Amino acid sequence: MSPRSTHDPTRLPIGLDFRAVSLIEGVRAGLAAALPMAASVDFHAPVLSLAALGALLTCIVDPGGPLRRRLPILLSMALGGAVLLGGFAWLRGAGIGATLALAIPCLFATGFLRVWGQATLALGNMLAVMLLLGTDESLPRHDALGVAAVFAAGGVWALALTLVIWRVYPYGPARRAVAIVWYELADLTRAVAGFAQQEAAADGGTQTPPGRAAVRAAIERAREALMDTLDARGPASGPAAQNLMRLEAADQLFGTLIALSDVLETANATVRQAGVKLLRRLRPLLIVMAGAIERERLDRQPRLERAIATLLADAERTPALRHLMRAMAERLRSAAKLIDPSQYLPGSGAQGDEGVPWRARLTGPVLANLSLESAALRHALRVAAVVGTALAATLVWHGPYTHWLTITLVLVMQPFFATTWQRSLERVGGTLLGGAFAAGLSAAAHSRLLLAALLPPLGALALAVRQVSYGVYIAVYTPVVILLIETIHADEDWRQIALARAGFTVLGGVIAIAANALLWPSWEPAQVARNLLQTIGAHAAYARAVLEGAPAEAQRRQAGLASNNLEASLQRALHEPRRGQRARLAAVLVADATLRRIAGRLAALALHPAARAGAHGPLTRAWICDTLAALAAGQTPPPRPEEASGVDMLDRLARQVELLAGTLAKMEP
Repeated sequence: MSPRSTHDPTRLPIGLDFRAVSLIEGVRAGLAAALPMAASVDFHAPVLSLAALGALLTCIVDPGGPLRRRLPILLSMALGGAVLLGGFAWLRGAGIGATLALAIPCLFATGFLRVWGQATLALGNMLAVMLLLGTDESLPRHDALGVAAVFAAGGVWALALTLVIWRVYPYGPARRAVAIVWYELADLTRAVAGFAQQEAAADGGTQTPPGRAAVRAAIERAREALMDTLDARGPASGPAAQNLMRLEAADQLFGTLIALSDVLETANATVRQAGVKLLRRLRPLLIVMAGAIERERLDRQPRLERAIATLLADAERTPALRHLMRAMAERLRSAAKLIDPSQYLPGSGAQGDEGVPWRARLTGPVLANLSLESAALRHALRVAAVVGTALAATLVWHGPYTHWLTITLVLVMQPFFATTWQRSLERVGGTLLGGAFAAGLSAAAHSRLLLAALLPPLGALALAVRQVSYGVYIAVYTPVVILLIETIHADEDWRQIALARAGFTVLGGVIAIAANALLWPSWEPAQVARNLLQTIGAHAAYARAVLEGAPAEAQRRQAGLASNNLEASLQRALHEPRRGQRARLAAVLVADATLRRIAGRLAALALHPAARAGAHGPLTRAWICDTLAALAAGQTPPPRPEEASGVDMLDRLARQVELLAGTLAKMEP
């Protein structure tokens, strides 16, 4: 099961996620690199090690998912990397000026690829790495073509292995993503139970149970994975449709858990004690459901049904919780059974690319980011300027390992200062640790054959843990790079290689941090203010849907996503060295927590028929909607009407809105 998920807005997420370990991908990548390395040793041809590098990098950029989305990425890496590697090795003979004239625009393009998503971001980084490696040595045209052909052959071999010979289960990634959602729900259940055991907070407080952001993020990741699968397999795909149903059930159960936490917060001690007992019984059921989804097998469904029935029988003794536990039980039963999933298929509110022409999908992100307001455009300009300058310096004062300076710049520079700072620390730390490990391996290995034999398992391990933590990945990947260079350049000393990599990595990290602070900096506090208004607007739409009795699932999702975006922006802002913003950011933290509480109140209202009845507190309902809309527009909210709504839940919601308005009024414009 998953470790407990907590959200701390004052800390960047640098922890380890061991659920992201993928042994199958790692072993497959190791095999992809092993055969070229074996050929390199058998035929005494160090250049064939480039085929191993091509295979390994092609596996690194593999985004997973359906074939039609993976194939362009993998082909671009195999063929585009070969063209950049061989092309710039040949162009290097034309002089530094000609090399830089083409390299700088290419660096801008690779940095701008991120506008199409995470998969193209990784592709852009690896293509930039191949460009920089190509500038290392001047080769005649015939040799440059040979180098490009060897790299492309390794990439095509990895492509054939991953897409044809050894295909990972097509539904596996999506199924695991849905299972993680249910594990996160189990963690949230534990958090809500612990929260309910505390003394009831004051009604104007802003404390909320941790874990809601993690669940919403997991739901969105699973939704994207499932829509990718549906794109490839079609809406008639049984496993994909079944998991869509289970994801929708999890999302609705998430909303019910939020409502339950809101109810328990202000309930008396008896109700809170009953709620904690019910949550403790619910948590094992969620874990069983998660495991069943992951294995695609529910062995003891009658036993699960009996456990749900027992849970409902216990809930009947507490009228205040009865309707919420019934809603949760319905979601559990829906997820456990094969029912008609048509209501969850594309067209019911899920966001995707359906109906959007491919030209619009290609050009839309580019046109949307052709402005200096775009962090992606500023990042691409920064990459071109900084990496281009460093490349010029390394070409003038050339050394066998100077490319690690420019490669470090490409891989650690991010659009925002705080993420660049974090990535630099992780890369430097991982490089130093990995260099020490490589030194030990190189000292213990007394032959080139043994060094070559170590590369495939190390590459497999690196690929297996690449999603666990960037620092862990670099610590494992660094020995791969050092040993690979040792096999290509057998006359080089491993000590020199390790020291050069460590020194240039540290220097690159320092330059990257300085560049983010000085060149088109993307300081986060201004973005925090914009995100706050957008989040209030999303909650205003959610409130209007609930209070007017309209379907509110889509609005609930958008409010949760907006809160997650706001909290991610806050995390970055709190790690920027602009200390004068701390007081303002503290106020945004209060506003964010208050919005989470407002969402909880709305979730409780949406599941309580009496509270949703329009006859109760019409003036209060209208004031809540109008106030949130005014705050989202940056306007002065209207005064609260002197009306007793007759619904305690509605009055508590109004007090939370008042608290939000008061918090924003104290903030500087």
